[in-house]
Amino acid sequence: MPAAELIGLAALGWVASPAVAKLLSEGFTSLGMMMINTEKRLAKLESTIFPVFEVVLDAAERSPHRPKVMKWLRRLKSAFHDAEDALDLLDYQRLKRKAAAASSRRRRRSIITIARVRSLFRPLLRGSRNVLSSRKIKLMRRLSKLEAIAGEAEKLRDLLGVQPDRTAARDGRQTISLPPRGVFGRDSDCEAIIRLLETKHRQEGVPIIAIVGRPGVGKTTLAQYVCERLTSEFGNKHFDLVVWVYASRNFKASEIMKNIIQQASAASEPQSPVNPNDLPAVIRAHLRNLDMMAVDNIDSDEVLQRKMDEKLNSKKFLLVIDDVWCDGEDHAHNWDTLLRCLSKCSLGSKILVTSQTNDAPRKMGTAAENIYVLGELEEDDFLDLFIHHALNGEGIDPSVREDLEKIGKTIARRLDRDPTAAKIVGLCLQDKLQVRYWTETAEKDWSDDKTKALMWSYQHLPAHLQRCFAYLNLYPKGYKFKDLEVFQFWMAQGFIKPAEQDARMEDVGSRYLKELVSRFYVQSHGSYYTLHELLYDLAEKVTCDDCLKIEGNHQKKIPATIRHLCVPASKLKINQEEICKLKKLRTLIVTSGEESIASKGKVATGIFKSLRRLRVLVLELNLENLAEFISELKHLRILQVSDISKFVLPKSACTLYQLQVLRIKSARSIPKCLDNFVSLRYLEPPVVPDIGKLTSLQGLEIFQVRKEKGYELEQLQNLNELRGRLRIDSLENVESKESAIAANLKEKKYLDMLQLVWRDGEDNVNSNLDVEILEGLQLPPNLTSLILDGYRGRSCPSWPEHQTSDIQELTLERCRMLEELPPMEQLYPSCRSLELCNLSKLKALHTLPPSLRKLTILITPVLTFVTKEDLQMSQELKASIKQVMRNRMQKWFPRQNQEDLVPKGREMRDFLVTMNGSDNDASSPGHTSIPADIDRWLRLHEQKMELIYSRRNEAKLLLPSTLTELWLEECSITNRALSACLQNLTSLTTLSLGDIRTITRLPSADVLGKLTSLQAIILRGCWAVTSLGGIRSLPHLKELYLSGCPCLDSKDAFLPPSLESTDFLCCANVDDILANADLPRLSRLTITQCHMRTASLQFGNLPSLHSLRVGHCPGLSFSVDVQELHSLEFLILQNCTNLQAVMNLPKSLRSLVIRGCPILEKQSVKSDSGVHMLGGFPVEQ
Repeated sequence: MPAAELIGLAALGWVASPAVAKLLSEGFTSLGMMMINTEKRLAKLESTIFPVFEVVLDAAERSPHRPKVMKWLRRLKSAFHDAEDALDLLDYQRLKRKAAAASSRRRRRSIITIARVRSLFRPLLRGSRNVLSSRKIKLMRRLSKLEAIAGEAEKLRDLLGVQPDRTAARDGRQTISLPPRGVFGRDSDCEAIIRLLETKHRQEGVPIIAIVGRPGVGKTTLAQYVCERLTSEFGNKHFDLVVWVYASRNFKASEIMKNIIQQASAASEPQSPVNPNDLPAVIRAHLRNLDMMAVDNIDSDEVLQRKMDEKLNSKKFLLVIDDVWCDGEDHAHNWDTLLRCLSKCSLGSKILVTSQTNDAPRKMGTAAENIYVLGELEEDDFLDLFIHHALNGEGIDPSVREDLEKIGKTIARRLDRDPTAAKIVGLCLQDKLQVRYWTETAEKDWSDDKTKALMWSYQHLPAHLQRCFAYLNLYPKGYKFKDLEVFQFWMAQGFIKPAEQDARMEDVGSRYLKELVSRFYVQSHGSYYTLHELLYDLAEKVTCDDCLKIEGNHQKKIPATIRHLCVPASKLKINQEEICKLKKLRTLIVTSGEESIASKGKVATGIFKSLRRLRVLVLELNLENLAEFISELKHLRILQVSDISKFVLPKSACTLYQLQVLRIKSARSIPKCLDNFVSLRYLEPPVVPDIGKLTSLQGLEIFQVRKEKGYELEQLQNLNELRGRLRIDSLENVESKESAIAANLKEKKYLDMLQLVWRDGEDNVNSNLDVEILEGLQLPPNLTSLILDGYRGRSCPSWPEHQTSDIQELTLERCRMLEELPPMEQLYPSCRSLELCNLSKLKALHTLPPSLRKLTILITPVLTFVTKEDLQMSQELKASIKQVMRNRMQKWFPRQNQEDLVPKGREMRDFLVTMNGSDNDASSPGHTSIPADIDRWLRLHEQKMELIYSRRNEAKLLLPSTLTELWLEECSITNRALSACLQNLTSLTTLSLGDIRTITRLPSADVLGKLTSLQAIILRGCWAVTSLGGIRSLPHLKELYLSGCPCLDSKDAFLPPSLESTDFLCCANVDDILANADLPRLSRLTITQCHMRTASLQFGNLPSLHSLRVGHCPGLSFSVDVQELHSLEFLILQNCTNLQAVMNLPKSLRSLVIRGCPILEKQSVKSDSGVHMLGGFPVEQ
């Protein structure tokens, strides 16, 4: 069959499907009694006409009557769209009446009587009925036409000479799950690439290795296989970090750098449990990395480079860049920027790229010997790949399987050894394991065009998936699209048709997307999706009559049949005449270009006024004359305007009754008639008046309460379709409990996360109203996460247990008047994570949820944990503790910054005031010089300790055995209380203690030895700690982070041999600790701002150490001796201003960085090549 005819059948095949039956059913239902014998007519179509569709399509492939079938399909498609548009206009009128009814109810206070209104508007109403009747008549005619054309299938069946008993339901297949990943025939290629990566290169900058080959040959799969082998078989022998980025034709250097920074940050989390420069990061280290959140807002290449240097410093990395292009000056400039920014990275780092041609890698500076041309798979390997996907199921009869494998060899030979085709065709055949069907498939002619096999597979996709996949052709090649974005486009075009009446369209769209991923039509990358190059070609071919994408300077003729168009702004004027003729256009995406059309209003107006069937309008520019045509777009579902300048949405837009998505960046004003948007599901920006009128709204992450009309809390009353997250801000503006009840949160069954925020900062006000408001809010029934931020009540609200029983994450933050918590085991039985942050008056924590996994207590200065044994201590023992604290403070105090001392001093003073009701020393430390204030600090701290040990009753921290993470910071807990709370926590993996100035040692081996799952300990700002207790008894401790422990005694610091990563920051006697250390598994060691007992740094048994970093240690004035570090690969010495020598550098060393060490820098010798050398190793400065 000629390729054009094959494409025609594939492109039109979706319309000869149950989609016609569904549209006819919807249309007949809308017409009501106007259609005669509706049920009988539909039943006839279902039983006699629609089963013929697939028979006709299959027979047409082998018949000389193909042109007649294609002509019929085009007529059927045109009739389908016409009927769909007519039905859509009928829905528009229905929604218009709904909006008008709501509006009339608000105008009842008019001085005109009802009778007068009727007399005035009777002619208009009569005319309205006539218009509506004409629309119904028009729909009836179009449905009848569609029905008649569909009925012609029987005549075509007779013409083709086929029978209906060969049919099968095209949409009857089940979703195919992704088969186990397998790589066939690429072991030798993988080993060759690894050898190139292992080769030492003398060229400047980071060496580039390239995998080059045709589209679909398996370049990406090979690169993934290489990365998998490197990590699974070699560990970190070759690279400390592997970063994967996808470039494509539209890449930008800044985006790749951001990707590198984010992946490097994520990879470093397990090794660096906290960020020493950011206090909140200590507590939230396992939830998010602040760098990953902030990097998206960086625009400067210089700032990105510094950030990237910071993340990659001392790391030998492999950067994989998939799908590289270098077509013009813009590409060349971006690659030059990226490679220049990477030029100073550690020796041994490599870049691995994939590309379709040799040209791009060569322009990037890849040496000829480093370009690996990937050939086709061997025939046997390709057959194994095909059979793996085609016959992957179990339960196949052995004799049938043998026959299918023989036929499969014939099919595989016709696929031209294309791995993508093997996967897609194989999965398609997996549905029909009949010898006859496979034999017919083996007779297909797929020669001369690699997409023919894919085209055949596309024809066998269910019709709804065909339409959804084809629409993705509007995206540029390499575009990374998000799932919700795609769902909204599919919804706007009517592609999503839920089988169940109450099914949410976004949920159905999610199932569609998963099906396309499972069938290899779409590639999933976790948070985004892409299309393979060959699949883009396929999508372009099957939509050649429907979709057109004009890119760059390429000029294309626009066919009159186009329904979906993506065009640069600069091409609007050039193509104005052609675009104006596209009367049936449904999608128009105008991308920003070099030339703006903001000043060419007449051009734009002329275009848009003629495009009345638009359902999607995306403008990457600002059209000031939008008001002139927007009201005519009665079918519009998506209006998206993104432009730097402020945009004004005209009042005329309020007639867009079918609008589902309104997304306007930098909106200057929004019209007040929002209640007309009765179909709106997503709105940006969310802060608009009278938002409560948008009862279909689903996406609203923030609602801000104001003391203005239209912003009251009651606006949430009818927004019961809200889903996911909701943050209610500025609750201090709520004036009564009745307002909270009216918000009707208990009816919002789709919300799973709720954040309630008060912002006025009145910490010393006991607001009974806050309690009433919380009780009135009545939590959503399916809530799993609750955050109270800034709540001002002294006690928590008495919510019914059924409202809180499913909550898994509970956070109380800035609730500074809160003195006690409710019975947690009763109200929150399912809670897994509890975070108490900045609760300055919380005195006790009596019970905890029974299934708690993570507990975070941060900045709760009054909260105290003490045992009965502590309270029974003698006065002599208390006096000795007081003296020990005094001695240790003498070491700690001079090392503190003035800015840090002031808030800590206030916290101690507030503790005293809260505990005994008096303020013996009202002046806060930190307002005069530090030496003058140390006595005051001592006095306050001693008063605090006296109050702790003088309590009447014990207060233990009773932790459930399910706990895996414990984070305590700026609260008071004694040595005995800490030991008591850790008893029997066999599931605990992380223990973090920060700024706790009441403990002097970690628990003994009897306690710590039972913590068999503990892997990380973090001590930060615990300046009174002198001993690490029984830490050596921890069998599986991997990470130790010690910061601000100046009194640590090296005699009691015996570290466990299981350690793999250790950080010392602002600690004492580190040289003694390391000189006697026996840490056979330690691979990473960092020493920063530490005091040394001697002027030299030597190491004990550290045979596995591969990374050593020493910085800001001015007391290190003689040498660093690394003779015993036989595995050391990375050595970084920074800002050790008095360091005189680094001795006995091992042969294993790969990277030596010396910065801010003037004596050492003078010792380095500049070689003929311009590289500084020290001890035979190149120095990075």
